[in-house]
Amino acid sequence: MDSFHNWIAKISHPFQSLYRHLLYRESIPIASSSICEYLCRQWEKPEKSQPFTDEEKRLISWIRQQTKHHNRNNVTRTQAYLSFFTRFPEIHWALVAHLVSRNGGWNMTDLKGGLIPSIIGHEQIQPLFLFLERANALIFHDAYPQLLLYEASRQHNKALFHLLPAFSVSSFMRPFWEYFYQTKDSPLLTVALIINEQQYIQQRVVDHPFYQRHVLDSFPFLIQQWLGLNDLLIPYVHNERIHLAGITARDFADVYHRIQIGKALYGMLFYRKRILRGVGRFVSQTKHTGSRADFWPHIFSAINHTKAAHIYSPHLQEAWADVTHRFSDRRDWFHDLAILQEIKQLPFVKAPEITSHYKQNLKKLLAATKLTN
Repeated sequence: MDSFHNWIAKISHPFQSLYRHLLYRESIPIASSSICEYLCRQWEKPEKSQPFTDEEKRLISWIRQQTKHHNRNNVTRTQAYLSFFTRFPEIHWALVAHLVSRNGGWNMTDLKGGLIPSIIGHEQIQPLFLFLERANALIFHDAYPQLLLYEASRQHNKALFHLLPAFSVSSFMRPFWEYFYQTKDSPLLTVALIINEQQYIQQRVVDHPFYQRHVLDSFPFLIQQWLGLNDLLIPYVHNERIHLAGITARDFADVYHRIQIGKALYGMLFYRKRILRGVGRFVSQTKHTGSRADFWPHIFSAINHTKAAHIYSPHLQEAWADVTHRFSDRRDWFHDLAILQEIKQLPFVKAPEITSHYKQNLKKLLAATKLTN
């Protein structure tokens, strides 16, 4: 991890001409009309299905084993994303996924921390955890085989994305991977992956009757949103201090809102040198444990003690046991080309710094716990 300056230099180069002008823009162009037309032509081509060779079967088996191995819990998933990104920094989505997965872990441990259990009843904690854990596991189950197929393609010096159906990856993704393999268009692939993964969990988590009834329509989930617990944080080091960039997800049930949030996070991360450099320093210096003490040890502590100056935020392995998941749903969400509207541009957040905002949310949360005690 001591080479984060190197990968920042690699991924920053294509955007040099944009940095000077972004403060005056409200969006960042990603895909032209000609690219959209090219993609549509790829989807119109009939799929040629051929039996896998013995070598391909071995690769498929290896990828499935690796995915299962790293999909044990939020910590292993989060580390796997970062490890992949350090090997292939052109896959920007892997760093975005790493940071979002860190947030997922923090939200999971909040449910066993020093504040949330004072507001939400014990019987409501488990469904909220399962909601976060299931979404985190599903995204990894769908995305990590795609990443490993890219790695295998690089190793074999040939595109292997015809194997994506073996992992039940949506037909939406193959043209994007093949286009990326030829052009190294990192922003386009990143946006495609953001869209794909949010659509993937929409069917399997957000629209699932259990989570609809016990989480999304529940009072605790509404309280979480009101208290600002849906802040997606990007910790970064600047002037030897950890700052927070980020954005708040206001309507998690809306897939298009989540897609916009993902794109906005990507924009503020990869189109701002200061944040990107600072994130590089943070992730290289700070192992993900699930505790919010990872980024603010002066406020949070992974040790449950009585000091009023610290809020208890446990490590994930201390808060939750590993969950065994089944991945039997092989439905393809992609049926409508209208989704291509989402790949054309990124929203550009002009004021990404939310350190003060997050501090205010903590004050509200502390006040709410006092009211319930």
